[in-house]
Amino acid sequence: MKICIYPLTLVAIAVIAALPAPAQQPAAPANASQTPVVKTTVDEVVLDFIVRDKKGKPVTDLTPGDLAVSDNGVKQQPTSFRLVQGADAISQGGTTTKLDPLRQLRLVTMCFDALGDPTQRKTARTAAIDLVKGEQGSNVFYSVVVIDTRLLVLQQFTSDKDALTKAINDATSGYSAARLLPESNRIKSDLSRYLNGQTVNGAYQPGTTVTAATLTAAGGAGGAGAVQAKLVSVMLDMLRMDAAIASQDARLDLNALESLVHGLQAMPGRKSVLYFTAGMNLTPELDTMFHNLTSMANRANVTFYSVDTRGVMAGYGAASQDLSTGAQNSGATDQLNGAASASGTTSGTQSGLGGSTSQQHAVTKDEALSSDNAETSSRANVQLPIRNLAEATGGFLVGESNDLRTPLRHVNEEIASYYELTYNPHIDNYDGSFHKLRLETGRKNLVLQARNGYFALPPEARAAGLETFEVPLLKAISDAQVSHDVEFRAGAFLGQPRSDGTDLSVLVEVPLHALQAKPDAAQKGFNVHFSLAALVKDAQGEVAGPKLTRDRALQHVTADQLKMGNFVEKMPLNLPPGKYSLETAVMDRESGKMGIERSAFTVGPTGKGVRISSLTSVRSYTPDVKGLDPNEPFQFQGGTITPTLNNSVPRAENSNLRLFFVVYQDRSISAKPTVEIEFLQNGKSLTKVPMQLPDADAQGRIPYVMTIPAAAIPPGVYQVRAAAKQGDTESVAQTDVKIEAQ
Repeated sequence: MKICIYPLTLVAIAVIAALPAPAQQPAAPANASQTPVVKTTVDEVVLDFIVRDKKGKPVTDLTPGDLAVSDNGVKQQPTSFRLVQGADAISQGGTTTKLDPLRQLRLVTMCFDALGDPTQRKTARTAAIDLVKGEQGSNVFYSVVVIDTRLLVLQQFTSDKDALTKAINDATSGYSAARLLPESNRIKSDLSRYLNGQTVNGAYQPGTTVTAATLTAAGGAGGAGAVQAKLVSVMLDMLRMDAAIASQDARLDLNALESLVHGLQAMPGRKSVLYFTAGMNLTPELDTMFHNLTSMANRANVTFYSVDTRGVMAGYGAASQDLSTGAQNSGATDQLNGAASASGTTSGTQSGLGGSTSQQHAVTKDEALSSDNAETSSRANVQLPIRNLAEATGGFLVGESNDLRTPLRHVNEEIASYYELTYNPHIDNYDGSFHKLRLETGRKNLVLQARNGYFALPPEARAAGLETFEVPLLKAISDAQVSHDVEFRAGAFLGQPRSDGTDLSVLVEVPLHALQAKPDAAQKGFNVHFSLAALVKDAQGEVAGPKLTRDRALQHVTADQLKMGNFVEKMPLNLPPGKYSLETAVMDRESGKMGIERSAFTVGPTGKGVRISSLTSVRSYTPDVKGLDPNEPFQFQGGTITPTLNNSVPRAENSNLRLFFVVYQDRSISAKPTVEIEFLQNGKSLTKVPMQLPDADAQGRIPYVMTIPAAAIPPGVYQVRAAAKQGDTESVAQTDVKIEAQ
């Protein structure tokens, strides 16, 4: 079931606290066109859905009387209904009219995971190329992206089959992210220049990308240009993924897919994402993120079609229609059967006509863990999350086959033809709760593909594309409050200078002991759940860059981790020179308490000469990180640094003051860069030490960790100043440190 609640206007995050009652759109004038449009207000829900008969053929003669819609169990009365076929809208009375140009477009994004198995890559490549080379509707446009340490674009929206084939071949080649990154950056640069009115060479001209749209766009070439500009804008918005999520787990995939949804929500009508993957390992702490993704897709009218590239696996159950019994899920099935067997043991009360008899015995370990085994079994089934993603958003899973071409052709049918209806749910309290939707028909032998629901968010939150957890955090920031109810630290780490500004990382460090932990009896540990939001504002108080938000659920935390552990979130940003403020809020989801902090920082000018990053204390170091992102700002000798904003160090044996920084050399200067470390106290210089720097890496970076035994430093507060020099240029960074007496 497709849910799209169209807002009247986009609102700035800074004024979200107002949350006024939703306003209604003005009525259409009497002489308005009689085109059967879907009329909406901020309160109305738009559902688009697919109907097939028992043989899988599309059904096109459905009427509103054949349907029953319920929202949270409450029956709804449709306010409008139509069948969309290609560029036409067919009303209940059979009248056919043309859709407006943007609604005529059908956008399909092919999203490929980094598939390591050559057979899986070949399976995905064959199916994808067969799809784009097959018969297409006149207004269907594909894009190609890859998820590999980040979201990479290999082809923006086009109907050029040769360009799409090349992009698909590259996406399934097994190339590393580093090899695909230059092409992705070039495409994004071309798209940005096009929006800025500059000439763009290659396949990104309006004439090659939206040829079909020019046939229906009002106003001739001007209309086609407007459509092209919209497509370019949507593509760039789709690629605004948070670069901090450079991991190898499902978190990366969920954030990348969420980014695609965010970008596509600006386009009206039906949008589709074909997700080629070998499955998703959805751990418990990612459940909230997964549900947010499906809700966002439902609000934005985005349908996922998950394509399992593993094909048929050898072993029992491979031919079964029950996806949980295939060999690829046999481990999950064994655990599930064990859980069912344990839970079926009699250990309670049996009631009958003659009264009740109690049959009790000591509960075994297997019985006590039966529910946990059932949970573990579902987690072991990596196909289940991608199946749920598809079915929850009105699509279907393509899998259990070594030839994916035939089922993917059904996707083309659904892209071209679907139903649309609207209703008003009359929501009085936008409490962020999940509204379960149900669409049924009284006609026999019909199958409905529909969405499962949406989160009830205020109109302003929907307009800004906010997730449920973000609303109270951004409201607290906009209220200009300061609170220490939840302890945390926040700051900015200034990194590599670029032509358009300086890369930086916003750091938020949350001590786990500051959170209310929920005991996890089965695992003999604790669970903690918190959310955070950060806004960077310029000297005029305007928000600079995107909102930075996270929702974190940590499972099975030990007592020692809860007492001593800190969670460090690193969120990247690029800012031009200037003075900025950082406003951060952290909410403990278990207690409902919140901490809000404000701090200031300055981004220096960029230009010729050596540069040095901020100085940050080191909490830990992880060596030999596989798949290390080449742009990771905290990389050091093949591993990664975990920074900390706690600059206090105990003066004790085996305790070290460790500071991390990066020197960025200027390749146009022949001299090698040098660094001098100076210790000061109360503004008085105590000592200066020159440091021997290694050679720079391929990007001109020299990461360095300075280590000094804390026992050699008298207790007190010191200023540590690092001055990088190269030729006649110099760059300086400074931080305070505290050596604590023991």
